[in-house]
Amino acid sequence: MKFLDKMEKRLGFFAVPNVMLTLIAAQLFIYAMILMGRVELSALLLIPKAVLGGEWWRLFSFLIAPPHLAGTLFQALFLAFFWYILWMMSQTLEAAWGLTRFNLYLLLSVLFAVAGAFLGQLVSPSTTLFVLPKFLFYATFLAYATVNPNTQFLIMFVIPMKVKWLAWITVAFGCITFLSLPSIGHRIAFIAPYLCYALFFKDALKQSLEARQRRAKFEAERRQAADAPLHTCTQCGATDKSAPEQDFRYKIVDSEAVCVCKDCRESSQAPA
Repeated sequence: MKFLDKMEKRLGFFAVPNVMLTLIAAQLFIYAMILMGRVELSALLLIPKAVLGGEWWRLFSFLIAPPHLAGTLFQALFLAFFWYILWMMSQTLEAAWGLTRFNLYLLLSVLFAVAGAFLGQLVSPSTTLFVLPKFLFYATFLAYATVNPNTQFLIMFVIPMKVKWLAWITVAFGCITFLSLPSIGHRIAFIAPYLCYALFFKDALKQSLEARQRRAKFEAERRQAADAPLHTCTQCGATDKSAPEQDFRYKIVDSEAVCVCKDCRESSQAPA
């Protein structure tokens, strides 16, 4: 985290207030331009081959491209809900982290996305890779789920579910998608934007794992202590677990307390 702290201090002057709201507004404007036929979505996407061919604006324009184009009313409602959730999560993270740190998180996600796209294209030159800004939603969602794991969302506006479980489901589907991609280059471009999450939360995830291990160890020791006998006869080995009907008593032998069960006491007291 020292690296992030240094970056935060150096870049604090350039932090943009409501940066996600600004991006969403730009995406809405571009979406309107696409609907009016003024702009082609394909002209905005980050395509490494096109950038190397001279279309340098794609390094920036892909950020203001809408995540997808709605073909039905339901898809349009989903897109509006997508933007609303993205704005809500960004506001929460900005309040929790501060303006500069949230800007830095988004900036690193974008830089990793661009680097991953070019590296993936280099690794798989026969394919044509492209990047949409959807990764900003998922990177923000993972950060939000880590900072506020117990917040509840209503799935289909009906089913309540904690956001941490939604995050695990998202990660599971992401792993399936990652494994199903056709080339190593696609996989590099797919996973690269989320390196910012690993960079920001590696310490928190490590501490969480260590805390779980400590809890598991404590529970194992507690169960072991609960299962262990409280009294064990030093003569016959009977315990309060194996022979709960026995009466165990202690006597002092050579300054030590020695446990003896009822049967052993009676046998030792019986006349020869």
